[in-house]
Amino acid sequence: MTFRFSLEPVLRVREHKEKLQRQKLAEEMKRKQKIAEQKETVEAELKSFLAQKDLHKAHDIRKLKNSYVHLEHAHNAMGKLDRDMKKVDKAIFRERDKLVVAHRETHIMEKAKDREFSTYKMELERTEQKAMDEIATQFFNR
Repeated sequence: MTFRFSLEPVLRVREHKEKLQRQKLAEEMKRKQKIAEQKETVEAELKSFLAQKDLHKAHDIRKLKNSYVHLEHAHNAMGKLDRDMKKVDKAIFRERDKLVVAHRETHIMEKAKDREFSTYKMELERTEQKAMDEIATQFFNR
C-alpha cells in the first residue's frame, strides 16, 4: 500500500504554472539589465563627447551645430531609455505579484498533500497496530 496524493495532477499543474512565472520574471529582469547596460553605454559616450568638446573648441559653426545635434540625440536616447526602464519596472512588479500568487497556490496544494499524507500515515499505523494486536491475541490464546 503506497501513498498517492488525490490531487497530484493539480499540484503538478500549479508547480508548472509557478515555474513559468519564474521564467517570465527572469525575462523581465534580463530586459531591465539590457536597458541598464544601454543606458550606461549612452552615458559613457556622452561623457567622452563632452570631454572631447572641451579639448577642441568649436571654431566652425558647422561643428558647433553638429555638437548640439549629437547632445540632443544623446539626451533623447537617455529619455527613451528612462521611459523603457519605468515600463520594465512596472512589468517586473506585475510578474512578481503573479509569481507570489502562483507560489501561494502551489504552497496550498503542498500543505494539502502533507495533511493527506499525515492522515494516510496514521491510518497505516492504526492498521499495523490492529494486525499486531491480532497476532498477540492469537499467540496468547494458544
